[in-house]
Amino acid sequence: MKKIVFAIAILIAFAACSKQEKFASADDMVDQALKEIKLITAEELHGLMNGEEIYTLVDVRQPEEHYPGYIPGSVNIPRGSLEFNVSDSTFWEGVGLYMPLPDEKIVVYDQKGKRGILAAQTLQKLGYTNVFALKEGWKKWELTYPDIFEKSLEKLGGGGHETPKSGGGC
Repeated sequence: MKKIVFAIAILIAFAACSKQEKFASADDMVDQALKEIKLITAEELHGLMNGEEIYTLVDVRQPEEHYPGYIPGSVNIPRGSLEFNVSDSTFWEGVGLYMPLPDEKIVVYDQKGKRGILAAQTLQKLGYTNVFALKEGWKKWELTYPDIFEKSLEKLGGGGHETPKSGGGC
């Protein structure tokens, strides 16, 4: 009898593990995530920025995408490290911000919207309950508010052309 119960338990566990969704493409993953997350428009985000509500704005693009232009007040946490940094108080201290609480409003954005949608879904899975993705991402913000952005090109480092020092010679 114990062997039968054990065998049934193994089968149930195996069936549960095999029910993980498989997607034909990243776009299919985004479409599925859209069913679970909330979107915010550029206009709604602008209103939030001008209001009194506490929120955290996270840019999930890579640093080389972020520093040439980003929404004021955003913190850059690339999509690939989001899961590891969002709940790390040391990370937040390093960027001079408080770590967001699980029920605090968090808005994430990327270049065009897809990574932001997946990032919002990830944050929800990590227990954050008030997460939004910026609809159409940075590109929509840039088109809607072309004069409201910051940049930090000096943080990109390297790649600059150095002028040779003048010195002796003929």
